[in-house]
Amino acid sequence: MTNCVAKPAGMRYNHFVVHLIVAIILLVLIPFSLSANESISAISYLLVEKDTFQVISGRDYDRRLAPASTTKVMTTIVALERLRGDEVVVPDNAVVAIPASKLHLVPGKSYRAMDLMKGAMIESANDAAYAIASYVGGTEESFARIMNDKARTIGAYDTNFKNASGLPIDGQYTTCWDLALMFRHGLENDRFKEIISTRYFLFENGKRSVRYKNHNRLLFCFEPAIGGKTGFTRAARHCYVGAFEKDRKVYILSLLGSRNLWGDAVNILKDLYTELPSDREIQLAKSGPITLTSYHQGKNKKQTVSKKQTVSKKSKSRKKVATKTASAKHKKSTKKTKSTR
Repeated sequence: MTNCVAKPAGMRYNHFVVHLIVAIILLVLIPFSLSANESISAISYLLVEKDTFQVISGRDYDRRLAPASTTKVMTTIVALERLRGDEVVVPDNAVVAIPASKLHLVPGKSYRAMDLMKGAMIESANDAAYAIASYVGGTEESFARIMNDKARTIGAYDTNFKNASGLPIDGQYTTCWDLALMFRHGLENDRFKEIISTRYFLFENGKRSVRYKNHNRLLFCFEPAIGGKTGFTRAARHCYVGAFEKDRKVYILSLLGSRNLWGDAVNILKDLYTELPSDREIQLAKSGPITLTSYHQGKNKKQTVSKKQTVSKKSKSRKKVATKTASAKHKKSTKKTKSTR
């Protein structure tokens, strides 16, 4: 006969209470965790500590997706490793047909390699990326092969580049994991760090200088931000990779396929920071209009026209017109008065 030890009634009751409490906790916590996850629109994202590559948070970060202009991270890495920066780059005729964003490079005109690298990273200029690629690789296709070789040496095995800009093309992809690896490699280069942390870039093109503002909004409203690279195409949606500091450590955030880039970034960074920029602050940090510097024709002197000066000149001009008009009306009125007497 088998000895069966029946559980005491009190123990059975205690177990019931424990199970009930656990069930309640799960019912309360699971919806919150799901809503937090659902609040991030990106298809894939990853937040890691730079040196150890310990994952802080992430979702589907091994999934291959279109990289958009985050491609220019690798473009710039390769260019920096092969160029001093003072080389003279002369774009070919194909540069004209490249879609925006762009610096509007002129075929046959000379440009400094470093200016093109800054244009590619800060303004996300596709024509600048193409010009660099053609200069270094001979053709953009050859340069893309160099990019892929470099990606393999870094350990980015789920990445394949077909061009230097990130413009849509079949067979071009990366993952959030690979993107973070490539960005970590870039951070080892001081010139790379200098470029991604640059807020404004003044580019001289022909008879004008154009000031571009960095597309990375967090650089303007979030002090821990070191720098980063944005990207967008309709197919890829919003993409991003960037670095942040906290307690003498560096963290890298990468995300692909986002419908709400800055909202996603802030939500993910909540795993590290308690104080983050508001929607209003992020909106104010949006890339603004370019500032032009005009030149006098016939004189080789450059004259910068500020907005205040422009408004002042317009106001004076309007006042003169208004004065003349008022004077003319007064004369007509006087004539009419004289004729009616």
